[in-house]
Amino acid sequence: MDRIQVYEFELFKRVKHIDHGIFTRADKIDKHPLVFLNQVHGTGIRVLKQEDPDLDGLAEMLNPKKERIVADAIITDIKNVYLVIRVADCQAVILAEPQKKVIANIHSGWRGSIENIIGDCVDKMVTEFGCRPENILAGISPSLGPCCSEFVNYRDEIPQSLWAYKIRDRDYFDFWAMSKDQLKDRGIKPDHIENMEICTKCNMDRFYSYRGQGTAKRFAAVVGMIS
Repeated sequence: MDRIQVYEFELFKRVKHIDHGIFTRADKIDKHPLVFLNQVHGTGIRVLKQEDPDLDGLAEMLNPKKERIVADAIITDIKNVYLVIRVADCQAVILAEPQKKVIANIHSGWRGSIENIIGDCVDKMVTEFGCRPENILAGISPSLGPCCSEFVNYRDEIPQSLWAYKIRDRDYFDFWAMSKDQLKDRGIKPDHIENMEICTKCNMDRFYSYRGQGTAKRFAAVVGMIS
């Protein structure tokens, strides 16, 4: 068995103020404080700014006794907090703009993918923080690969405009390619996109898979900026 526990993107390892990791089913997260969302497979994006007059929103998310903010993506320029996305087949997509010192973490399952939450998050980074798409780095976590992404009811579930991502002669879709194209369509450079290309269903010894196990458990993608 592969003894690697925490997986990292090479793109982010080159940026010294970015701290991140994909934590497998065997890991405990050693980062803190952690910012969690109530993920609902929607398109809501939470923005937390250092310049906000108060950070009650952040305090709520850090307080385990309070209900978490309902959203499936979060963007911030606040240092020394860690944004957490929990997945088990869905993609966690981490974004970072090193010049503006802005980070984001996205939960993009198949519903989020067809609604293009990834593109919306890039747009929000541009409008809210003045980020430049050509400077943004993107990492796609282990997730359901085209080898296992079967949609037998795709005609009802997936818009026809996205059927180009269907694997020929099979009811399988390449959501990895879809996410990469959504990033490129927003101006992200191809060499600024890193996909780990690890299928969660094919690697259930390391990652949780809803398709493979029907589990409610999740592994985590985490990113933060350190001072």
